[in-house]
Amino acid sequence: MELELRQETVRGWETVCRTALEQEETGEMIVPDACPDIWQVLDGETRLLLQRKEPQDGRGEFSGLLKTTILYQPEGEEGVRSMEVTLPFSASPELKGLTRRSVLHVIPRVLSVDVHLLNPRKVLVRVSYCLDIEGFAPQTRSLTACVEGGEDKGIRQKTGQLRSFQTVYVQEKNFTYQDAVVLPAGRPDPAELLRTRAQCTCTEARVIGSKLVFKGEASLQLLCRGEDGALFTGDFHLPYSQIMDAGEDSEEGMCHMDLLFTDVKCTPSPEDRRTFQVELALQAQAVLRREVTAEVLTDLYSTDYDLQPEEEACPILRLLGQGEEQETARETVEIGSVPGSLLDVQVRLGRASQSQEGEDRVLTQEVEMMVLYDTPEGAAAVHQRAAVQHRLAGQGAGSCTFAVELLREPTASPMGEGVEVSFPLSFHWLCLERQETPVIGRVSLGEKREAAERMPSVTLRAVRPGEDLWSVAKAYLTTDQEILDASGLSPEEVFPGQMLLIPRKSS
Repeated sequence: MELELRQETVRGWETVCRTALEQEETGEMIVPDACPDIWQVLDGETRLLLQRKEPQDGRGEFSGLLKTTILYQPEGEEGVRSMEVTLPFSASPELKGLTRRSVLHVIPRVLSVDVHLLNPRKVLVRVSYCLDIEGFAPQTRSLTACVEGGEDKGIRQKTGQLRSFQTVYVQEKNFTYQDAVVLPAGRPDPAELLRTRAQCTCTEARVIGSKLVFKGEASLQLLCRGEDGALFTGDFHLPYSQIMDAGEDSEEGMCHMDLLFTDVKCTPSPEDRRTFQVELALQAQAVLRREVTAEVLTDLYSTDYDLQPEEEACPILRLLGQGEEQETARETVEIGSVPGSLLDVQVRLGRASQSQEGEDRVLTQEVEMMVLYDTPEGAAAVHQRAAVQHRLAGQGAGSCTFAVELLREPTASPMGEGVEVSFPLSFHWLCLERQETPVIGRVSLGEKREAAERMPSVTLRAVRPGEDLWSVAKAYLTTDQEILDASGLSPEEVFPGQMLLIPRKSS
């Protein structure tokens, strides 16, 4: 006969898929009629705008735009010009375990941009990009808390706490930011807005009740050409504050927040060319995690009946470590000559990887540096790649996920025949270990034991190493309290080597 069990329900979210999808898009573009012919391409910078991500059964659907701003030297004219090329992209990768009820979180990265001049009026643009995809599915797990009504059958039960570090809530929110920014008084009047850079960071995220309050700032950098042809920048920091749902059981958890752009617009005001209207569309992706504790049945026996418990393997996650640590990188970009004035410096994050060295884990972030500088012949640009590493001491076990963020715009200074570029990176990391813990899933009640099958009326023996009072009582089909009463001991006096007087359980 199968016994009735009381179940405890644990709800949360499970990572059902995690992958990095790399793709490439290529397209040709005719130089707009309003733009002069191209003599030399200086730089191509791409912003990836993820505008759609939908979970389906067994796959995900993604689409958006790759907007590449090309800086170039015009033919027969002085000064730098720009043009924009827009390439649509889409992807539908197979993602096992995903369902329509899942939630997809994505971190997009542009890996490389190649602009090839076909002729003075046509360019070929090739963009390689990556989507770091993680899929979450709601999970409900039932765990056995105890046997219902087992006292009349002599059933003894032992419970314990099952602890697992798990995702308790996954949420996302789309929001917009609109504002007008004005170039500082020390900047000249712009003749043309050449390029807009935008970056968004979250500086604080905390749960209050059932709400997640998060805030940070969007960093905006405008590259402009003055009326005299000189290039200059305008830097702005736009604070934001938002509220989103956080579920009912997330207040004690830790929050990880990723922000991505779905659209960026910056247009000069028709009334004042020093004023720009800014429209930012973003999506906040929040994951809340904490240690979840459940009271579960870990062992049982009956003093009167045979019991057949069936164990199940319950997967749990153990937190090995998590943190946010910074690395300030300093790299020398070789130019081959003494550079003139520096016009623009940019650091772009590429592929991320990790490796294990002994008991340590090494996180590696590839970067591409671009330096735009002045020469007697006009503006010139140089690109150089590097890798920034961060070592996690003692975190070689388990699995590790991490994300890297450029904290602020890089700084640069001439050094010999090159430029030293300095930039701070923040490494957000989480290391977990997956374990299988046996739990009791079903219990069947067997035949009642006959008196002849029972133990002798009294047994004298010592507690062996590794034994506790429960295991001794189970072995002799009695109760721990009857052993204590017969031995004249308290629970604190039971230790290896202690002699116990073990009576047969009274009927």
